[in-house]
Amino acid sequence: MIKINLLGSEKPKPIGPSGGGSPAPKAMQVAIFVGALIICFGIVGVIYKIWSNQIADLEKRQSQEKIRQQELAVVKAQNEKYQQRLNDLETRINTIQALQNSRVGPVELMSALGNIVNRTNDVFLYTLIPAGDRIQLKGQSNTVDSVANFLSFLKNSGSFDAIQLEQLYQDDVKEHLTYKFQLSCQFKQPGGAISPTAGGGPVGPSGPAAGPQGLAGQVQGQTQGIRQVR
Repeated sequence: MIKINLLGSEKPKPIGPSGGGSPAPKAMQVAIFVGALIICFGIVGVIYKIWSNQIADLEKRQSQEKIRQQELAVVKAQNEKYQQRLNDLETRINTIQALQNSRVGPVELMSALGNIVNRTNDVFLYTLIPAGDRIQLKGQSNTVDSVANFLSFLKNSGSFDAIQLEQLYQDDVKEHLTYKFQLSCQFKQPGGAISPTAGGGPVGPSGPAAGPQGLAGQVQGQTQGIRQVR
């Protein structure tokens, strides 16, 4: 059925469940939404700034560590170079010391022998021959006592050991009587030890050359034999 309002009066507005009032405007909702977005972007911006500063600080520290690593690498290379030089110098020093400790040079031998000859009156040496670990001496003297004294000086000098008189004979040259001799001995190293290759002293016809008296006895015995032959 169709109803017609004949009075011309306005139709009353329906009353809502809240009992009246208008809904919130849309502008307020938009403002709240925009405010929330601004707050979120602000928080994100602050966090980004903090993280960016931390990353920049870490990158700076990393670059500093790389520079320090390069400096330490240079120092390490120099240290290895100096260590190699030190090892080379130590090797040279040890080699030189080993050579000096094992050296029995002619300077020490001639010096020791010259000092002994200078203590005698008329002993003359004219041959010095190395014979293995020993040396052979040939010389002459005007008297038998001088030869005996020379042998005693060799024994007491501390530079010679295992002294053995091998030959002693008279020689008349232009009506001048001399005594020529030949002996062998061992020369000690400057430290006082006999050469490492040296063995024990040889034993001759009269036994080991144990001391000055034994050496003098050998001289006297060979002299008596020479006189008996004459």
